[in-house]
Amino acid sequence: MKPDLDLLNAVSDERARVRAHPAWESGPERIYDLLRTATRLRAMEITAGMTSDLPWESVLAQLVVWHHEFPLGTGPCSETDATEVTALAAAAHHLDLLESGVRTGAYQVRLTGGGFRVRHSWDASVEVADMLLAEAAVPAQPPKLSETERRWNSTRSGGSRTGPPPEVLRAAVDRAAETIEAYRKAVPEGQVPDAFPLGEGMTAGDMTMALSVIMGIASLCEETAHRLSRLETTLAHMPVSQLMALLTEMCPTVSETHLALAVERLTYRTGRSCRTSPLVRHGDTVIICPPLVTPRAVDPIMLRSAAHDSRGFGRVGREQGDRATAWAEWLRTTPGTVVAERVPATRTDGRSAGDLDVVVVDPARRVGLCLEIKWPIEALSLPEAMKVENWVSSAARQLDRLRAELRAGTATARLPGGWPPFESIDWTWCVGTPQQLCLRPLPTPEMHATSLRYVQALGTPPDLSTLVGALVRPDLPTQGVHYKVTRRSFPVGHRQVHLDVLGVTMGQWCPRFR
Repeated sequence: MKPDLDLLNAVSDERARVRAHPAWESGPERIYDLLRTATRLRAMEITAGMTSDLPWESVLAQLVVWHHEFPLGTGPCSETDATEVTALAAAAHHLDLLESGVRTGAYQVRLTGGGFRVRHSWDASVEVADMLLAEAAVPAQPPKLSETERRWNSTRSGGSRTGPPPEVLRAAVDRAAETIEAYRKAVPEGQVPDAFPLGEGMTAGDMTMALSVIMGIASLCEETAHRLSRLETTLAHMPVSQLMALLTEMCPTVSETHLALAVERLTYRTGRSCRTSPLVRHGDTVIICPPLVTPRAVDPIMLRSAAHDSRGFGRVGREQGDRATAWAEWLRTTPGTVVAERVPATRTDGRSAGDLDVVVVDPARRVGLCLEIKWPIEALSLPEAMKVENWVSSAARQLDRLRAELRAGTATARLPGGWPPFESIDWTWCVGTPQQLCLRPLPTPEMHATSLRYVQALGTPPDLSTLVGALVRPDLPTQGVHYKVTRRSFPVGHRQVHLDVLGVTMGQWCPRFR
């Protein structure tokens, strides 16, 4: 058996251990037991000053998924069982990364010393570049706790279970709204406009207001628990009717119908993602788990929650596609160029051969760039990132087919009047996304991929030739300077996995024109 298949079989066996765990014999209250145990362990880690790369939001999300996936029994989930399942959820995070990387070809696997040695197949500097660009898109100074919140927080006793008074909650919601806006404005490729339609009459502005209430509650819980050094108390839960009453009071300009729709979309159910549907419903109660609710992800939360319904996916996709005009707007800043969008191409028999999304030409130097633009929703998880990679590969094949027809003369691009003839231009061909660079090598030759976030970080191009050079030979982080590759070892079944992991020095790199 090949090493990669052997490893995947070992991963499958580990997953079977989860399904067989006795915790799943417990009743519906186990979701509280699981989340309380996980948040307590997270609190112990923070209190002890431990630093780990374990993303607790992934652990908590996994617990929610498993709770909904496995049948309900009766009785409570014991502390021992909940602790064991939390450890399995932490291990599952590593297994997910491992399995996805092996299946997509991102990792190479070989057997060594009875264990598995797993290395990167692709250029890790591309992944590091995305990480650093994402970090640069975080606001430097999000709003701090208001004086109203601070006063209430400083007087709240550790045993108190009463919620904040209206003026404190209003201050928390206002701070959350400011934080959300700061994160959204820091995104260089632009935020979703408030008027963006999310279906059934609801707009992005409506959803942002609802999220500011939920995130305000979550943030206030977290701040209070930090002061009391009791992060296990960060879970908030209330009857759905109480949450709706708070939303109605705090969002007077949003209809009750749209607030109810927001809560429904934000509530997890099988088939959804906890990253974009972070509320957990238990009977008539809704649980707010602060680590699952982050202002950085507001735009993808509202877009993906709207796209859950197949009736809304096409509409959201079309509206997202309209945002791709940001590419042409940025390219027009390049001196000495002309830019056109959606340039049609026709075959010799008059039929359409497709179109070129964005075309930019330097008429004096006869240099041109053809861009196929895809504008997917920002990826918040590895499976979503892999889907974006698939989009880029598909777009590269699509652009390659049209390029072949244009080169063969069986199709003609109808460039604007006054432009040089198509065949007289030295063309570069590229696929563009909003945020994500492409790790996977493209399936077609002489084709490149980049992101608007990356090229904007370069600054204004001095000319088109310099920009083309940056796309063909991108400036990326350097191993040993901006990041290092270390080895993490962990058991999978009866064998050890030795996996390459990235250690990144934040804030030490920004792409430059060469």
